Amino acid sequence: MLTKTMRARPYMASAAVGLEGFNLKVILFLCVICFLLFWSFWGKDIENRLYGEPSLELHGPGNMGAEIIVWQPGASPPAFIVGHIEPSSPAERAGLKPGDQIVGLDGRLISSLETARHIINSKGIGATLKMTVIRHGRKKVLLVRMNDSLLDKKILKSMTLKKHALSLPKQVLVTLVFLKIAILMFILIYKNILNRALIVLSFAGIVLFMGIFLRTYGPVDAFFAIKFDTISLLLGMGIISVVLDEAGFFDYVAYRISLFAGASMLRILVLFCLCTYFFSLIVNNLGTILVMVPMTLRLSAILGFDPKPFIIGEIISSNLGGASTMVGDFPNMLIASETGIGFNEFVIFMMPICLILLGVLLIFLKLKIGAFAVPDKQHAIQSQIRRPTFTYRERKALRRAAFVSCHVIFLFIISEKISLNPATVALFGGLSLFTFCGIDRRTLVNRVGFKDILFFTGLFIVVGGLEASGLLQHVSKCIMALSSGKSWLLCLILMWSAAFLTAFLNAGPTTTLFLPVVLGFGLMPPHHIIWWALSLGVLAGSSATIVGATAGPVSATLVENFSLRNRNRLNLSAGDTITFEQFAEIGIPVMFLFLSVSSVYVSYLCLFF
Repeated sequence: MLTKTMRARPYMASAAVGLEGFNLKVILFLCVICFLLFWSFWGKDIENRLYGEPSLELHGPGNMGAEIIVWQPGASPPAFIVGHIEPSSPAERAGLKPGDQIVGLDGRLISSLETARHIINSKGIGATLKMTVIRHGRKKVLLVRMNDSLLDKKILKSMTLKKHALSLPKQVLVTLVFLKIAILMFILIYKNILNRALIVLSFAGIVLFMGIFLRTYGPVDAFFAIKFDTISLLLGMGIISVVLDEAGFFDYVAYRISLFAGASMLRILVLFCLCTYFFSLIVNNLGTILVMVPMTLRLSAILGFDPKPFIIGEIISSNLGGASTMVGDFPNMLIASETGIGFNEFVIFMMPICLILLGVLLIFLKLKIGAFAVPDKQHAIQSQIRRPTFTYRERKALRRAAFVSCHVIFLFIISEKISLNPATVALFGGLSLFTFCGIDRRTLVNRVGFKDILFFTGLFIVVGGLEASGLLQHVSKCIMALSSGKSWLLCLILMWSAAFLTAFLNAGPTTTLFLPVVLGFGLMPPHHIIWWALSLGVLAGSSATIVGATAGPVSATLVENFSLRNRNRLNLSAGDTITFEQFAEIGIPVMFLFLSVSSVYVSYLCLFF
C-alpha cells in the first residue's frame, strides 16, 4: 500500500560486492542458481543418457547420430532434411544418408519438429524406429535401432521405473489412483484452504510414494519430470524485475501516470491498463500488479470512485502482456523451454493478437463502467502524491538493471540464431544483478522467494506421475479423436478446453498439465500454431475468474486492506474485497470475447498461413 511517498524502499548495500549481504539463505539461493546454470548446459544430455531417449536436435547430432535440419522456403510447409551423420551411429548403420528428407516416423506423417521429437523420445534403448525418407525422388523405409549398451540397460533398470511395462489391469489401477490424487489436489488449490505450495508439495510426496509402491514412478523419474529450464527463466527474470522495483523504477512511472491521468476516469483506465500491459511484457505479472494496484487504490481514495473494475482491468491487462512474449508469464516460459520456440516467434505470433484483445478489453470496460466524468481534483492529486526521490545508490542500481535488461532482451532475440538457451541468458542476467546491483542481497532473496519455485517443482512432479500412469496419453487420443483429423478443429478444442480449465485451476497448473497432452498429438499444424492456441486458451481462462491468475487473489487482499482504512470515505463495508462473482461479472464475458477473437485468429493461421 502507498504511504505519503510511494513506499519506503529497503536498505541499499554500502558496497556492490561485500560479505555483509550474505547469510545462509543467500548462499542457498546462489547454490540454486549455480545448479540451474549447470543444468541449462548439460541437463538434457544427462536425461537422454539415463533414459536412453534419442533426441531430435535442430543444430547438432542427437543420440541417433544424425543432424536434422528444418528447411522452410517461403510459406511452404517445413521439410526435415538429414545433415551430418556420425560414424558408426544408429543412423549410419540403418543406411540413412545426408540429404534424405524425413517424411514419416513409425507410420505417422511429420508436420512439425515437436511431433518428430515426441515420436523419437518415446523410443527406449534397443527399440526400433521406422523412418520413411525420400531420396532422389523415391520413397524408402529404414529401420533405425537405438543404442542398447549393457551399461545403459543396467542404469535404466536400476534407477527408473517410468519405462516399466504394465499389464492392462495394473495400468487401469495406476491411472485411477493418480487421477484421484490429482483431482483432490486441484480441489484444495481451488478452495485455497492452505498455502498452495504446501498443498502441491504434500501431494507430490503422495504421488511419489504411490509411484514407488506401484512400481511405476520413482525418485529419479520425479527429478527428471521437473522442468528446470522453466524454473530458470522464472527465477532469472524474477531477479531482474525485483531489482527494478526495489530501485524505484515502477514507483516513478506510476507517479508520472497518475499526474498525467488527472481526474479523468477514462484516462486513468486506459493509461493504467496500457502501462500494466507493457510492464508485463518482461516483468513478472505479480510484480506488475503489486505496483499498479496500490497506485489505483490511492487514486480511488482521492477521487472517491470504486477501484474494483479498474483493478480487474489491470489484472486482465497483465495477463495479455504476459501472453505477448516468451518471458511475460509462466505458461509461455514453460512452452518456450519445452518446445524450443524462440523469443522472436512469440512476439511475431502472439503480440499482435494480444494487442487486438487489449483493445477489445478497453472498449468492453468503457461500456461496462459507464460514466467517467468526476469533479476536477487535479490539485488534490498533486498535493497528496509526492514525487519519488532516488539516492545515489538507487540511481546506480537503476542504470545497472537497465543495462542488464537490454542485453538480456537482445540475447533473447538472437538466441535461436546462436543456439543459446534462453534459460541460461535469464539466469546470467539475474545472477549479475544479484551480485552487482548494490541492493542488499537478503532483501532480493526475500522478495524473489522460494514459494513459486517450490510450487512449480511439486506441480511438475505430480504431472510427471500422471504422464507415467498413461492418463495424459489417453487425453491426447481423446482430443485427437474429437478433432476428426482437422488441425484447425484440434487447435480450437485445445484452446477452449484449456480456457475453461484455467478459469478454475489457474494458468500455471493448466499449462503444466496440457503440455504432455499436446506433445502426444499425432497431428501438429505448422508454425507452432498448436502452442499459440494453448497460450491463448490459458490467457482467456486466466482472465475469467479471480483464481484464474495468481495476481487475482493478491489484488483481492490489497483491496480488502484498503477498504478497512477507507470504508467511511468511500462508503465501503469493512472487509470489502473483489469477490468471485464481481470478477466473473466482467471476466466471463471477456473470456468469451477473447476466445471468439482468438478462434478466428487461430483458424486463419491453420487454414491460410
